[in-house]
Amino acid sequence: MAWKDIIGHEKQIEMLRRAIKLQRLPNAYLFLGPKGIGKEAIALEVAKILNCLSSEALERAEACGECESCKQAETLSHSNIELIFPSEKILFEKTSDTSKEKEAALEQVKRLKELKIQNPYFSMRMDRATGILVSQIDYIQEKALYKPRNGKKRVFIISQAEELSRPQAAAANKLLKLLEEPPEYLHFILVSAYPEQLLPTIISRCQPVRFTNLSNTVIENRLREIGFGETESAFAARFSRGNFNDALLLTEGKEAQASRDRAIEFLRALLSKERQLGMIAISEDLSRRDKSRETQTNFLVSLLLVFEDAIRIISGKEKEDILNADQWESMQRFAKNFSGSDFEAASKYTEEAIRAITRNANTLLVLLGLGLKLRKVIKPKTVL
Repeated sequence: MAWKDIIGHEKQIEMLRRAIKLQRLPNAYLFLGPKGIGKEAIALEVAKILNCLSSEALERAEACGECESCKQAETLSHSNIELIFPSEKILFEKTSDTSKEKEAALEQVKRLKELKIQNPYFSMRMDRATGILVSQIDYIQEKALYKPRNGKKRVFIISQAEELSRPQAAAANKLLKLLEEPPEYLHFILVSAYPEQLLPTIISRCQPVRFTNLSNTVIENRLREIGFGETESAFAARFSRGNFNDALLLTEGKEAQASRDRAIEFLRALLSKERQLGMIAISEDLSRRDKSRETQTNFLVSLLLVFEDAIRIISGKEKEDILNADQWESMQRFAKNFSGSDFEAASKYTEEAIRAITRNANTLLVLLGLGLKLRKVIKPKTVL
């Protein structure tokens, strides 16, 4: 990737480039903002520039993209650049390298890296990870003792940095020692969509850079630039809610439409006294048959978008201002029939459910609990 390939965030990128040119980069950054908007892509680009072999890289704050160092950075194989992400314990346990469990884990890491190389907006996370492990921080401490190759910089990018606090704060506390007195050749870039879950002591030792959701227009234009049609680009941009990674996934199939259909069926069952079993059946189906966290999250996002559209319509917004514009009449009918409902609370409860799912909570319990909360704030008048 290069700066030109990263969409949006012009002010943040300019600030980072200026710091590189002036050689005033702090030892630790904290990139804050929603998921899938390019924070890690920007972090990787900063690390690539700091290790580029071109004599003009620092002066221009731009990597050449041609040298051996740049090519290694782009394939996540550079010895000076480490991308830390929530991983499974088996990778760090002293078991036989030929054990089936470890081989499977290593193969999963390989697949995750391939996905990351193809799509820098993708965040890596192993299936059975419980957080960022103390053993991963031990690894960072050991690597930090060695000066980087070519007299450049060693950069640790910690993806989903809020995971330092799970299952306990031991990893975060251990990292603090390095953040307090890092060698001059060492840089950290912590990336988080949930900074409120980080220890205050971690936050205080990092310089924050705040990022916001990408606009629908920016996402739609990029999707069209890379070859997707006008209709699918527009829908994916609206559905993704500023998350470019989600937009890319949505254009690869019909997951968005399927998620929305399921969400509407869930609401119909939820708001009908005669169809409560249908709501439970959908919840069970999502938790037992569709175990993909991505599928479960997309379902909840679909619910959230319905509530957000209802809020917009009630406030007088027109078709072009809503996310489910292709379902304009249905959205109007829903907003009118349930106009006395507290859709703000419904949105809040759904956001909480999304966060719970991303933290590996029990899906069935989350969905059933959400259903009970929604019934209290969405007062049924008619069926959807």
